[in-house]
Amino acid sequence: MDERYGRGVPGAGTDSGSRLWERVVPLFTTIEGRLDRTLQGRHGLSLAPLMALGAVALSSAQEPATVGTVARRLGVTASSASRLLTHLERSALVSRASQTGDRRIGHLRATEAGRNMWEQASRTLASELDAAFNTLAFDEKYAHIVARLCRAEAAPRAEEPPSA
Repeated sequence: MDERYGRGVPGAGTDSGSRLWERVVPLFTTIEGRLDRTLQGRHGLSLAPLMALGAVALSSAQEPATVGTVARRLGVTASSASRLLTHLERSALVSRASQTGDRRIGHLRATEAGRNMWEQASRTLASELDAAFNTLAFDEKYAHIVARLCRAEAAPRAEEPPSA
């Protein structure tokens, strides 16, 4: 381990949260770049707009997507979500309609082209993520991070009861 990060810090010999974060960021950046290039090349849509499209496409009639729900789901500001959704609207992948009685609230729906794009591109996304994690699991620099992420994904969440 590179000692410059751990001098005088309790637990520095372990994989602490901050040290793990320092390792996750370059891993995330590497994977995100590959995904952007692949998705753009195959589907003409990069990762961020695709994730926004997914948030809209996966919404239900009972709970239609709004800019706010998309922003929360993606972990971005409403302004960023709005820019992504405007791009998707201009590409005819998403349509926006005002709520009856309150024109400030816009409900978003994936168009047929948007649903088709999501179905195709989400398969590419899943396949590319599987390939990336499988490859990186054998990279000495990232193997422990991938293993830890996979363990976290497999563990039941606190708010979800374990499946029987």
